[in-house]
Amino acid sequence: MKVLGICFFLLSLISCSVFQPRTIYDYYNPDFKCVDKLGVRDLDEWESYQKLYLEAVLIYANENDKLKKANIVFVGNSLIAAIPPDLIQTDFPGSVNRGIAGDMTELLLNRLDNTVLNLKPSTIILEIGGNDIRDGKCLDYIEGIHRLLIQKIRTSLPNTKILILGIPPVLSRNVNSISPIVNAWLLRIANENQNVQFLDIWPEFRQKDIPFIREELAFSVNGKKDPIHINRDAYIIWLRKIKSLVR
Repeated sequence: MKVLGICFFLLSLISCSVFQPRTIYDYYNPDFKCVDKLGVRDLDEWESYQKLYLEAVLIYANENDKLKKANIVFVGNSLIAAIPPDLIQTDFPGSVNRGIAGDMTELLLNRLDNTVLNLKPSTIILEIGGNDIRDGKCLDYIEGIHRLLIQKIRTSLPNTKILILGIPPVLSRNVNSISPIVNAWLLRIANENQNVQFLDIWPEFRQKDIPFIREELAFSVNGKKDPIHINRDAYIIWLRKIKSLVR
């Protein structure tokens, strides 16, 4: 598959929408109020992002029309979109990447049919939820959409294997304070469904004594450590663990 053009597009999408400064909400603040609706709190940002998002979905839909079939599909947010293409093709030849920077659970649910399910993959590798946490979505709401995602895949492709990737540790205290809670129910969802597995990468990524990603695995932007993304060395570790579970 010729993924280079799409990868360049997604890199520009990441730089436009995800790397820009944005409030990461603190669920433990007494004044915090969660939200349970589609979108992000900043309406101007949401309007701009939707245009970019729909462009990415259209690119993938057109590519799927040509491909017809893929054995393995990676799908999710920027942590999936930014996987180095050469690493995916080395460890998972013939697979496709359907990650979109900034993606959230509800958005992914709406695009599953024409960016993932129509390829009829034998395995889907799914990572989603970090951006929901960043925008302060209600925990029951995020869990409910996760369950709908798995239900939709199971209904459309009952024999397809699903590997749910847990949200990794990052350099954001607010994200790290919530992601283990999300990962706990992701494990429960996996255990409740046939042909579904869960991979928690926290043991491989975290610092020895504190709940943050090892700094040498964090992505750098203009010499500064990015608070929510990981680098090539981290992807090598993650893909090695994924490969051990995907046969």
